[in-house]
Amino acid sequence: MAVRESHDRRVGGGAEKLLTIEEAARRVQLPADDLEAMIRAGTLPAFRLGGSLLRVRLQDVDALRTQRSSQRKDSGLTVRRKVSFRDRILDFFYFNDFYVVAFLIILTLLALLFAI
Repeated sequence: MAVRESHDRRVGGGAEKLLTIEEAARRVQLPADDLEAMIRAGTLPAFRLGGSLLRVRLQDVDALRTQRSSQRKDSGLTVRRKVSFRDRILDFFYFNDFYVVAFLIILTLLALLFAI
């Protein structure tokens, strides 16, 4: 595990903001398990405080967030295509066709039942 032991929150002569794994996960918009895997792999430096509390530096988290956003821009994941109304209707019937057919059958049976 690529974790450094640290008993002092001051690195490089100044006070440095350390985040918990959960805080870092919210900031980067990743699951905490993914961040822990990155720490184990050594791609995200982390510190152990008191032997058990795992912390990451704010600047490392911000660097990771910047790296992820640039990767998304490069890979085209942030590009959203416009979806027409027709495509939305077709998707609705594609995913909900059973419910639409069931509703029509029930409606027909109710009409027959009350018409007689």
